[in-house]
Amino acid sequence: MGGSSLGPEVFSLVFTPQVLSGASAQSKHSGGLNFAILDSTDPGQVAATAARFTPETTLYIVASKSGGTAEVMAGFDYFWSLSEQKFGAKAGSRFIVVTDPGTSLEKLAKERGFRKVFNADPMVGGRYSALTHFGLVPAALMGIDLEKFLASAEKMSKQCAADVPAARNPGLVLGAAMGGCTLAGRDKLTVLADQQLASVGSWLEQLIAESSGKLGKGIVVVDGEPRYEAASAAYGPDRLFAYLRFDGGLDTFVAELRAAGHPILTFDLTDPHDLGGEIYRWEVATAMACALLEVNPFDQPDVQIAKDIAKGKIAEFRANGKLSAGTFVSSEAADFSATLTDFLSGTKPGDYVAINAYLPRNPQLDAMLQSLRAAVTKKTGLPTTLGFGPRFLHSTGQLHKGGADNGVFLQITSDPLSDFDIPGQGLTFGTLERGQALGDYEALATRGRRILRIHLPQPDVVGKLPGLLAG
Repeated sequence: MGGSSLGPEVFSLVFTPQVLSGASAQSKHSGGLNFAILDSTDPGQVAATAARFTPETTLYIVASKSGGTAEVMAGFDYFWSLSEQKFGAKAGSRFIVVTDPGTSLEKLAKERGFRKVFNADPMVGGRYSALTHFGLVPAALMGIDLEKFLASAEKMSKQCAADVPAARNPGLVLGAAMGGCTLAGRDKLTVLADQQLASVGSWLEQLIAESSGKLGKGIVVVDGEPRYEAASAAYGPDRLFAYLRFDGGLDTFVAELRAAGHPILTFDLTDPHDLGGEIYRWEVATAMACALLEVNPFDQPDVQIAKDIAKGKIAEFRANGKLSAGTFVSSEAADFSATLTDFLSGTKPGDYVAINAYLPRNPQLDAMLQSLRAAVTKKTGLPTTLGFGPRFLHSTGQLHKGGADNGVFLQITSDPLSDFDIPGQGLTFGTLERGQALGDYEALATRGRRILRIHLPQPDVVGKLPGLLAG
């Protein structure tokens, strides 16, 4: 989850561009292994991933800094069961682990005979860990040239050193721009990227949102947003644009934005290995921006509240055999369209709308939710973000609860088409996912955030929502 998965996912997509296929991103770099991630408890996504990545052909990387991340351990229990059925006492040969020294996960890996244990640097936080074992072990298995990749990072580290004059320090300059713009009201950092770099925005989103979103402050990263006319009201005075340029595919659009008066920062990459340097630059810049905002870039004090509530929901289920339905409006209700429209009418300039979907992450649903984003912006004139649950809890969840009170939240849940047990845990994946959604909802409501939960009879009903807003 979070920093343990986002870095490797970005590497796989940047070095071998392709579209999402099925339940998770999959790629094969020249000379390396196919790579995919599973960072969801959604039963549909887990089942689709299991069908594509069987124990006979798969090396499973179990990655968790703490060694006890709930979603990671649920996934591990499931895939361990599949491997044990196939390989018995040799099931451990299908697994490696990346974790901090001394965790319970390290102990488990040694007890069960994992193929390899990789210990990461415990002094580096999860969202800053892309250049540690959490990113480099998967990168090596993908066949990425680590010497070249890390040389780029090393070059940037020297340029960002403390003895480099401020105006020539790439990390400091970027951090000053981000922090200064946020203090001036441009707190929506909108990422534009050429196709090969499109995935980088998801990593930036976690890095910046979780680092800055606390004490009622924060930088909102707008990633993967549908594009609008450059002079459109959709792009308000709260925007700062960052263009990750590779082949110049967005040069014309960026020029139009600049002509419309929007501030734009451009970062040129000519080789995928340049990403190593950009990761270092943005990590330094994020810390610098947080210094200007006077928040600690290395903690996440508001993440735990949703976890604690979710744990309470699961404990309730284990005690009573059922989970509370929670507060929601059904998409099948007669007044649903009016309820949704009324909720969005309460927004104001400077807000953003976060769509938090506890649904399978696949191309079909992603496209439907992108259409919903466009419809919401047309209705409100506001920027939108999109997160699939529970993965976004480990990226933007901190900003949502600890950042400024300018987020308007649409939580989307659904009844799973099928569900199945997490081995040894006494509950199903669907129950765990629902508990996490309820925990997230209550955590936001407790903080007084504006939130509406939409419940769908099945996931693809989300495709009807844009039409309701247009009506």
